[in-house]
Amino acid sequence: MKIVKFTRTLRDEFVPKDSDIIWGVGSVDEANAFIGLAKVIAKGETKEILGRIQRKMFDVGTEFISGNEKIRKNDVDELLGIIRKVEDTIRKPKSFVILEQDEVTAYLSVARAVVRRAERWAVKLNNQGKVGIYVVEWLNKLSCLLYLLILKELQGAYEAVGEVSVEDAGEQEERVETS
Repeated sequence: MKIVKFTRTLRDEFVPKDSDIIWGVGSVDEANAFIGLAKVIAKGETKEILGRIQRKMFDVGTEFISGNEKIRKNDVDELLGIIRKVEDTIRKPKSFVILEQDEVTAYLSVARAVVRRAERWAVKLNNQGKVGIYVVEWLNKLSCLLYLLILKELQGAYEAVGEVSVEDAGEQEERVETS
């Protein structure tokens, strides 16, 4: 009889399907699926960026399941370059906003939330010595990029929430760290 509660990793280990590694890979897969959904209906530069990100997500998943470093500093630097380029084309809101205004922004918002979950799994796996630190940093920056892509798609048509400003909430508007 086949053992259905375990799966083989690229480390050639059998692990329980509810292990941290498998939860992490599942989060990466889910994020990539939502990135793909957004890509299907996006246009122009956003569609092109999402296509590049979607391909790189396979490297992220491979690192999770194999333990071999696939995301390196140059990948983080490349993502930071994309972030800077997009950041220069948008106006950031000064208050909390509802981001989901159409299909593209809704899918990007869900993708961002799932990427943040994948990042938390990456932190846990990094603490266990199972993935490198650059995959953690790359997922962190990907979350930022997805937020910026939502703002780009909204073209300044934000729906503000209440009177609370971002600054009042203790957040500082800063450019993404480049070092």
